[in-house]
Amino acid sequence: MLRCAWCMKKIRDEKPVFGLSVKFAEGIEYSESEGMIIQIGLHSRNTSVPMIVTARESKAKLQGTDGIFALCSEKCGVKMRDTLTKELSTFREIKDISLQ
Repeated sequence: MLRCAWCMKKIRDEKPVFGLSVKFAEGIEYSESEGMIIQIGLHSRNTSVPMIVTARESKAKLQGTDGIFALCSEKCGVKMRDTLTKELSTFREIKDISLQ
């Protein structure tokens, strides 16, 4: 079961999941965590949140996505995108919110 990376609510299996894809900034490397859910510290929120690290040969990675934040709603997605925009030391690119 996934948790929303913004509000931390559990996302039930039968509910839609929204995703926010990111590209890491130069020098940021999480290759040892490929295919896993890890905790990413967000300095502007003073907390850490779960992020899925894309696997090396996955479709998402081949399309340039390094990580995906699972979200319970577009509202949480907008808040997460706005926060990640401030985290430029970790993330280089924040893509649009999409239904996963």
